[in-house]
Amino acid sequence: MLLRRMAAAVAVSAVLAGCGPGMRTTAYNLDFEYAAEEGRPAQWGLPDAPIFGYAASSCRTQKQHGAASLHLMQSDSGKRGWGFFWQELPADPFAGHEVELSGWIRTQDVTKGFADLYLSDGEIDYAVFARDTLNRGVRNTTQWTHVSLKKRFDAHASTMRIGGILKGPGQAWFDNMELTIDGKPLRDTLIPAPKVRLTRADKRELRKYVYPLRSCDCGENDPNDLQVLDALTGNGTLVALGENTHGSSEIYRLKNRMIRHMAENMGFGIFSLEAGMSECYRLDEYIHSGIGSPEYLLRTVIGMWIWCTQEMLNLVEWMRVSNQFGHEIACTGFDMQYPGETVAILEAAFAHDGQALQLLGEIDAGLKKTLTYSNVNIPQADPAIAGNIVRALSQIESRIGQLPADEAEKAWLRQLVTLQRQYLGQGGLFSRRDRCMAENLLWIKRHNPASRIVVWAHNGHIEKSGGKMGGFLKESLGEEYVNFGFTFYDGKYTGIRPGNEEQVQDAQRACPGTLEYLLDKLGEPLFILDLKKMREEKSPALTWLDRLRFRHIGAVKVENEFPDLGITEKFDYLVFIRESTPSHPF
Repeated sequence: MLLRRMAAAVAVSAVLAGCGPGMRTTAYNLDFEYAAEEGRPAQWGLPDAPIFGYAASSCRTQKQHGAASLHLMQSDSGKRGWGFFWQELPADPFAGHEVELSGWIRTQDVTKGFADLYLSDGEIDYAVFARDTLNRGVRNTTQWTHVSLKKRFDAHASTMRIGGILKGPGQAWFDNMELTIDGKPLRDTLIPAPKVRLTRADKRELRKYVYPLRSCDCGENDPNDLQVLDALTGNGTLVALGENTHGSSEIYRLKNRMIRHMAENMGFGIFSLEAGMSECYRLDEYIHSGIGSPEYLLRTVIGMWIWCTQEMLNLVEWMRVSNQFGHEIACTGFDMQYPGETVAILEAAFAHDGQALQLLGEIDAGLKKTLTYSNVNIPQADPAIAGNIVRALSQIESRIGQLPADEAEKAWLRQLVTLQRQYLGQGGLFSRRDRCMAENLLWIKRHNPASRIVVWAHNGHIEKSGGKMGGFLKESLGEEYVNFGFTFYDGKYTGIRPGNEEQVQDAQRACPGTLEYLLDKLGEPLFILDLKKMREEKSPALTWLDRLRFRHIGAVKVENEFPDLGITEKFDYLVFIRESTPSHPF
């Protein structure tokens, strides 16, 4: 799940939506002349001030060129984070070429940090920036200073990120940026404003790909509206159900209903949750044996408030009843953010091996202190402690083969060692977690080749994009991987604000320029939009759908809830819900 630290990454990536009718901008807005709502520079990802402690805005009083610049300043020194603004661009036509990013920076009172440009072939690596603070960038109080960075991109690069940085107190202004490829300037051309109304022809076109649904809730006399899932999933063996917030009751309830249908009618025998792999092992024990309390397991063992809801409890209890009546469904997890139950399970397996138990005691002690978190919740591993744990894990792994257990049990114990190594590998790159989660799902699939798997995770993980769990799964499974994104038009959800516990949050109402605003105009309160078929049939609606921003929240309430673009390539299907209400924590 996009929890406190993952939500921070999502918030920083929030490219501010243009929510005003007729808003125009260039493709990159490199000179910051175009602004979206609230005067924020269009096209740029901006820091979420409550989380990172930096605020960005369009400035018309300080500029090196034209009518505006981008202003970045520290708003909360207690966060001690980094202020970033950026764009992520497809590597083509940059892959295999030398790229130069240049621009002008002006600073005021930047005495304990620096301001600089940013050019990378991947996501922002916070661990690198934490170390890379000496002798770089523009410092103190300066007039406009020209800065440039050059980088040769690998021929296999998939993305390019450009932008700027401010570290520490003070203010910085950025203006008149330019990109060149092998010395040739990149043209920044004017692009059409996003669509803000649907014509009758637009509605007819979209309705060709709409499958209305009756309700988010299961019923005794359930109609046949979910039978469409059979055709939509096709030969998919791993089907992911997303969510654009971890706190919508309607999304949780509808996913519950879909999972029941898929298990009872479509041969899905494994449910896999975006939660700790070893912790969900305990939940599966309850589902099959009835041992323990599901509330305790969700609240204390899994320990994620987003799953401690009546909606999730209802699903768990249904799985328990389903197994009692002979319709088997297993509960698994695939996350690796915490060491969880890994040591306890290994200790039980090595109960008669004193040397192994001593090593596991040392591993357990190290795991409890190897990972710390910055003020913006970026994981930071202590390399010395991690190194000692890795050496001990190698010894444990070598002893697994000697245990009097079957091969399936030994494979599971080796996977527990893998989970601990994955945990130790956490750092500034959030794609590491997505790659690990994909690897864990593929492990579950390999060891259960006859079962179809339904996955429950955030939209941001299941999307078919480079660096995302769904992107890695698409690379490995091709058409066997199918995903459903979820979104809603308006309402409320359960979420947290930095420093506070979970509580009811008001959603930003979808406005002109957003996908949800136009989907609501179809007059259907609940439906599935077939993006896959639209791609196959080359629907003319694709040209404007991908220019609309859509909702992406996570677990933390963010300033802008509409950061994402390119819906049609990220998901096979999109589930639209008109109104959301908060999930029900217990």
